[in-house]
Amino acid sequence: MTDDTDPTRRKLLRRAAITVATIPVAGLILHPRRKAWADLPEAEDGHAHHYVNDAADADHDAYEEGQICENCAFWAGEERNGWGGCHHPDFQNVLVNADGWCSVYVSGG
Repeated sequence: MTDDTDPTRRKLLRRAAITVATIPVAGLILHPRRKAWADLPEAEDGHAHHYVNDAADADHDAYEEGQICENCAFWAGEERNGWGGCHHPDFQNVLVNADGWCSVYVSGG
């Protein structure tokens, strides 16, 4: 049996596999928002879209029991002590409370 595998092709495939494997790791290390969120201020009640830090305080027709930032599709994850990032453009420069709510809530977080 002969080995018809081209060594140059093998090197190319090996390098390509290594490169593809490092992309997610580089994304975690270089993600600009991850570090920035740690330094953001906490949102105050009334920040945008009828936001409240405690969903129980929501006084809006759109609010439904059980809707909180932590289970919203815009929730970006907890950063510190129950506060986390929000992917909605109007909340880019603040942390929102995991137990908070706003009128742009989307189920699915």
